[in-house]
Amino acid sequence: MATKHAKIILPALRGVMGNWVYYSSLMNLKEVSERIHFAREVHKSQQLSDMIQRQLKESRGAQIASYLKTQPERFFNSLVVATYGGRPNWHAVDTVKAHTTGHELNALDEETVSSIGFLTLHGDEKLFTLDGQHRLAGIKHAVQRGIKQDPFDELSVIFVAHATTKSGLERTRRLFTTLNKTARPVSKGDTIALDEDDVMAICVRRLIEDTKLFADDRIAFVASNNMPVANTTALTTIGTLYDVLTILFSGSTWDLKRNKSELSHERPSDTKLDQYFAYAVRYFELLRKHFPELKSFFAPANTSRVVKKHRGAHGGTMMFRPIGLEVMTRVVARLTQDMTLEAAVRRAAALPRDLSKAPYVGLMWDPQRHNITAHKTALREVLLHMLGDYSKWSETTLRSRYRKESGLPRAALPKRLPAARR
Repeated sequence: MATKHAKIILPALRGVMGNWVYYSSLMNLKEVSERIHFAREVHKSQQLSDMIQRQLKESRGAQIASYLKTQPERFFNSLVVATYGGRPNWHAVDTVKAHTTGHELNALDEETVSSIGFLTLHGDEKLFTLDGQHRLAGIKHAVQRGIKQDPFDELSVIFVAHATTKSGLERTRRLFTTLNKTARPVSKGDTIALDEDDVMAICVRRLIEDTKLFADDRIAFVASNNMPVANTTALTTIGTLYDVLTILFSGSTWDLKRNKSELSHERPSDTKLDQYFAYAVRYFELLRKHFPELKSFFAPANTSRVVKKHRGAHGGTMMFRPIGLEVMTRVVARLTQDMTLEAAVRRAAALPRDLSKAPYVGLMWDPQRHNITAHKTALREVLLHMLGDYSKWSETTLRSRYRKESGLPRAALPKRLPAARR
């Protein structure tokens, strides 16, 4: 039997869009958690309703709960909620008048005033979310586990009327899918430029703004991993720099290692942020120290001559390609399981890096078309094999993958490098 809640009166605005009448109101976290449910009512079929429920990712709800508990500058978009049953009532305001003659409020027209009012929920309504299910999951997670707020945060909630008739169900399902299909995730570029919780985004901005490593035109302001052909000054793209830091922070073995989801959604303390930034700077300083081609890139004021030498139709050096920098960082991250970051970079620097030679031909560079190919996983494993017993694949599997993906059916695996000097 459904829980009967107490009557509440919510401040609200009444609006019309298309053939939907909606009410935009305010509810606090506790009321949202207790009164609003997930979109099981969109379908009569229990199996279809359960399928909607399965789409909810539990980890995302936990992340949102943590965000509510720890982020002082937290903010949500409106939840869109369908209501049916019960006796919700709309009470429009009759008039808005100021005591002062000539006040601008006295000029409000009747239509504007009539959109202001209060929405009464008597507690016997059924409310379910059409947009914002992960936010609702996070709210429920936080409230049920005891979030310390006094008063509770207020959320914007948009109510629409739902009917359980055949046409009503169709109408609500259409709204549910429209809201969820037209919603788009924040772009990678926007994340890098604006996100104040994403550790990688914050550190990318600091690398560009607070160091000389990627100042001015040393980085291509492209959110993807595709370097513009005409670029002759940048080492890599800003999108690749973000990915490199993601690999470094989540893949290398160190004190602040966390998974990508946590790093993306949970801003750490300023002290820890400084540690992440210092680790990023340390990584690129070590690359400069142990990779001669990067030392030559980071040294001069004008990088064009260096970049043209190491990137172009002739091929060049793998570190000047976004894919190459990413793969090398994955190699370094794996090595940190067995050695320090500096030792890992120094060991990785022993690898060949000329795109015209093995193991890059076929796996990363097409010498006939003079362009980049993308067999990142196979390339990483071959490079790790060259450095020692670091590949997660057996030698038989590695040889088979190398031959298949490079297009060299009789190729032998590249020889292993001499052991590192201690």
